[in-house]
Amino acid sequence: MNTATSTPDILTTRVHADGTQSAQSLSTPTDDQRGCEMHVLPARAIPVVFIPGIMGSNLRLSRQRQAKLDKRTDIAWRPEATMDAVAMIFKSPAQRQMTLDPEATEVDRYDLNAAGADKRHKNVADVAYLHVPGTAASMPDPHDRDRHARLRGWSEVFFSSYGELLQTLEARLNQMCLDGRPRTSWTAGQRPAVSIDPKTWGASGGEALTPDELATVSDAWYPVHAIGYNWLRSNGESAKDVAKRIREIIAYYQKLQFECDKVIVVTHSMGGLVGRALIHPDYGNAQDVVAGIVHGAMPAVGAAAAYKRIRMGFEGSGLMGYVFKKVVGDTGPKVTAVLANAPGGLQLLPSERYGTDWLKATVDGTEVLSLPQADPYAEIYTVRDKWYRLINEEWVNPANAKDSSIKSTIRKLHLAQEFHQDIGTTYHPSTYLSYGADLQQKAWGEVTWQTSKAPLLHGGLVQQLGLEDLHVEGAATGWQTDFDDGDGCIVLRDGLPQHAGQRFSAAIAKPAQSGDGTVPAERSAQDPVRQGKARIAYQQTGYDHQASYGNDAVLSSTLHAVCKIALQAFTWKTCS
Repeated sequence: MNTATSTPDILTTRVHADGTQSAQSLSTPTDDQRGCEMHVLPARAIPVVFIPGIMGSNLRLSRQRQAKLDKRTDIAWRPEATMDAVAMIFKSPAQRQMTLDPEATEVDRYDLNAAGADKRHKNVADVAYLHVPGTAASMPDPHDRDRHARLRGWSEVFFSSYGELLQTLEARLNQMCLDGRPRTSWTAGQRPAVSIDPKTWGASGGEALTPDELATVSDAWYPVHAIGYNWLRSNGESAKDVAKRIREIIAYYQKLQFECDKVIVVTHSMGGLVGRALIHPDYGNAQDVVAGIVHGAMPAVGAAAAYKRIRMGFEGSGLMGYVFKKVVGDTGPKVTAVLANAPGGLQLLPSERYGTDWLKATVDGTEVLSLPQADPYAEIYTVRDKWYRLINEEWVNPANAKDSSIKSTIRKLHLAQEFHQDIGTTYHPSTYLSYGADLQQKAWGEVTWQTSKAPLLHGGLVQQLGLEDLHVEGAATGWQTDFDDGDGCIVLRDGLPQHAGQRFSAAIAKPAQSGDGTVPAERSAQDPVRQGKARIAYQQTGYDHQASYGNDAVLSSTLHAVCKIALQAFTWKTCS
């Protein structure tokens, strides 16, 4: 077969300890006329660092906790490890509390020399393209590419969700131009990003990336890294850990003789809070080494879905949605046992900047409760004697752990408030933002408890048979809890003497605001826009929260943003 017009074979470039570069090709039959390309890396390296969302980093147990739980492995959270994910479905609230304990877990990082490391981190496989630094003389096989991707942190994050982003960034940013002109992948096809008006991706303004600008920023190497973090701990602590690793990454490329002094950060969801704390002087204090940040699906000021999920568990539709909610926790007791003890999760609750009047109750369609009036921490989260409280004290410590209690949870909530106050106006000067504003992906911008007849087994038989009219009166703040199943339904009494024996139920209504299924656009995602902190905000549709980086418009706009940040943050020889 004549392959003269076939795509050229791209050789893997090796960077040696002295800064020299090499590549190796193999002889082929005479009828194989493919050319070979060696991509000589420029003198400058600009690492692109990805920070995932909550539950997006794999965690492992301490040896002591593994022994206490009598687990066969030290895996605490690795959703791509099928058997461990399935096992999570059957874990009780107490087992979840002990397994997902912020003080007994750490990021499950890849260690090339550890026995069984490749098998454990096999979520990263078949990586098609990677610039691989190293000292070996021979060209690496695909398994070597996979290993180097793991060394860059790719396997410590949820690769099924984020692999498309990582591989797209790696391939596209390091194959920008050919003979000084943009490659076809940048100008046409599935995810073009050159000569495209940003309004195509939902932006309200901004300038297209020109061919000359792409040629300018192509004079750099963009190695793509992922940095996992312990999402159970405070995002402020995680920011310190991420800052340390970013400085290690920069030092690594400097040791390879590259000019490298800053990184570009890309975040997803709660990773955006980590990214903002990363550049805050009281947390990561890494503002000097971050050239810009691209945020995706960020709950900038929290999300009311966090309240809903702590009260009644995660939601999910269809087969995969059903499995997902079973794994992460489909009831209030399962979720509370983890998040009430996890500072990171509590920092996803709506902050004061989220606004007032997002927690409501209605009777026959008439609004009878609207909170908070000012402070959600004082009026909702730390309240202990009201039916609409965030935390059910009986669900906080099913494992009877020494350091877990409602008081310790309240302390964590106050720290969450301080964290949000600290980073409330903190955004990088070069902030780019993509978010979902889709009425087909509704989110809980507001949480509404709707009252109805009591369940059959909780005093509702005569109501259900039409033999008794339901009367719900009195101030909603005075309603009293009779029963809470943790699965979406609570049974209440209105507390009035004339209705002493009557019960009624309340359940959270379906989400109704535009968003991505988790983060509401207006209440939260648009906060950087309201503050004037986003250079470009891409308002988009067509994806749900977790799958945002699988969307073509999101990936194109991310490529556009990364290139614009590089263009603005660095001095270029040929900048026009």
